[in-house]
Amino acid sequence: MTTWDDLNARARGLSTHLLGRRFLEGLARAPDLPAVAAELERRGYVLEESARASASALELSARRAAAARLRTLGRWAGRRTATLAVIFEDEDRRSVTALVRGAVQRAPAELRLSGLISTPELPERALEELAGQSSAAAVVALLAAWGHPLGRAAQPAAVGAEPDLLGLETAISRGFVQRALDGARRAGRRGVLYRYVRQLIDIQNAYAALVLSQDKEPRAAEQWLPGGRGIPITLFESAVATREYAAAARLLAPAFAGSRLAGVFARPDAHPAGLEGAVLGAVIADLEELTRTDPLSPAPLLAYALRLRAEALDVRWLIWGISLGAPPGSLLEGLVAAK
Repeated sequence: MTTWDDLNARARGLSTHLLGRRFLEGLARAPDLPAVAAELERRGYVLEESARASASALELSARRAAAARLRTLGRWAGRRTATLAVIFEDEDRRSVTALVRGAVQRAPAELRLSGLISTPELPERALEELAGQSSAAAVVALLAAWGHPLGRAAQPAAVGAEPDLLGLETAISRGFVQRALDGARRAGRRGVLYRYVRQLIDIQNAYAALVLSQDKEPRAAEQWLPGGRGIPITLFESAVATREYAAAARLLAPAFAGSRLAGVFARPDAHPAGLEGAVLGAVIADLEELTRTDPLSPAPLLAYALRLRAEALDVRWLIWGISLGAPPGSLLEGLVAAK
């Protein structure tokens, strides 16, 4: 049986260093980027001197601070790292998906890296090298050459000069969820970690159904991920068949009954930070509640990891918003952090 007491204690300690909603709201009113940098340093962010030169430099420095905290968590996890694939490899999945999209869009390397958090398996130098690849197929080939499991999982879909982007993203997600499920099973099929992974699969299926509901020729069966609990292939196909984003979301909402996610999908257009921001906030809130009712489970650890992701997203949002002169009101509406 996997024990979490030590990691939970350390996650709670690290949580005290998170910025929190009140600080972020104050940061949204900062007059310029040097003021943002000064406030972040005051709260413990270790920023390079170059961070004050531009928004991209400040964002990079802030991402490095988040990555350092994630590495600390990884070192403490020790032999439980494989069990916690859902934390560390989920960041890798997000990074690889963004890099593949950036390659397809021919975006500059700097933009492809924006918002990505490095991990022990994909450190900053690796992300930079991947961001410099000329095509999505080249990104996957390099990952596979390094022996990264997501690279191997995506290789069959990365064929031709212009592979199908949605198919490639689904292959990446399939590789991730299989490893996440395998890791979670080590902690027990009745445990919090296993339920969390299955919910994460449902969330990914919901996102895919919403995208496909707007596709003229959807291939629903090819994009559905097995392993979830609330969205079987039949419901997935029914949501896609609505051909309308909001209708598909409302059809999917009951699949998340018993969690705050049901309300998020029931009103998909009612969230200033966007659907994904609202989903992240809802999952964090549910985990925080579970932390109080089941403190010996990995809920405190999962909550910290997601709060760290939310903070990284919020800091990025504020840096670029302030650099572009966005009004504080609009910046406040886009924040993910709840407390």
